[in-house]
Amino acid sequence: MTGNNSTIAFDRTLDNLLQNIQLYYTPILVVLGSLGNCLSMYAFFGTNLRYSSSSIYLGALAISDSIFLMIVFVVWLVMVHVNLFNQYGFCQCFIYISTISGCLSVWLVVAFTVERYIAVKWPLRRQFLCTVARAKITVMGLTALAVVYSSPVLLFSTVRLEAGTNSNICELDNAWDDWADVYNYFDTIITFAVPLTVIVIFNILIVRNIYKFDHVRRTLTIESDVSSEKAHIPRDRMPQTKVTKMLLLVSTAFFCLNMPSFVLRLTAFTYDNNQLWLIYAQQMCNQLLFNTSFGINFILYCVSGQNFRRAMVYMFTKRSSNRRSGTLTQMTNQGKQCVSELTRRYSSKKQPHFVDSVRRKYSKETQKLPVNEELQ
Repeated sequence: MTGNNSTIAFDRTLDNLLQNIQLYYTPILVVLGSLGNCLSMYAFFGTNLRYSSSSIYLGALAISDSIFLMIVFVVWLVMVHVNLFNQYGFCQCFIYISTISGCLSVWLVVAFTVERYIAVKWPLRRQFLCTVARAKITVMGLTALAVVYSSPVLLFSTVRLEAGTNSNICELDNAWDDWADVYNYFDTIITFAVPLTVIVIFNILIVRNIYKFDHVRRTLTIESDVSSEKAHIPRDRMPQTKVTKMLLLVSTAFFCLNMPSFVLRLTAFTYDNNQLWLIYAQQMCNQLLFNTSFGINFILYCVSGQNFRRAMVYMFTKRSSNRRSGTLTQMTNQGKQCVSELTRRYSSKKQPHFVDSVRRKYSKETQKLPVNEELQ
């Protein structure tokens, strides 16, 4: 009896902990993550970074992540008694949009990881293979596939009255239970197993090629007897290496934050879904790790992306300089208006004879001056 009481007390404590994490951590993540994603979108699409193909993928990733965080916020509103998520129609729509954004985000990470491998493996062909046009086509293609792929969830979700209460709850429709299980298995492969495996493989290949390139560069530098100052040029000064370093960090962080959820989903296929420890572990991983992966990229860009930091500085300094130039332009325009107004008033008095007399007097006085004094 004592053991059962202690187990119940532990379950309540853990449940309260998870509730508090969701209550306080989720809105902070949504606000800060969405703000960071918006700044990232502006940097990738509104500065010189937009001429890079990698910026197209990262900008699209920021949009997709922001949409997912908005759905997370709508779900969180249920905790403060705003049951928009549990209304019929909104339930299916929000689940559908979150499925699209979640699927699109993971495959955008795969896309720029593969593109970065191509840029490192064949650097001379990078300008022809890794173009902005190709990146836009890839993003649009992935978006279209995600929209079609996620459409079955519109049938699987429904709203029903929660037992013992008068409130609705958005949950799985029992009529589609078998099909939902099949889709769940397939979704685990498409959105977890395959993309995470591809990310790991290509990250290893990228690091291997960077190491090989660095080794060859050092060898050629030593053999050519270049001065020591040129021989020790840091690899980080190379623009493509900077971008590769940043994207490696982003994809690695994505893998680390998504891998626990993938492992627990595989575990759920083996064990009964009603196991409390499994439910608590899934909630912990989803709230602390999986959701965080959609709002942490801005920090990773600032930490590892020198070009991104320069773009951010340029954004804010340009805005402040635009304000100053706008004020100066306004003052100049006001001055021009004052001059034109004075000219209009003076010309309206019709005194051309006075101007001509002044000009004639000035020309006569000038002619009376000595030559040397006139040159001075």
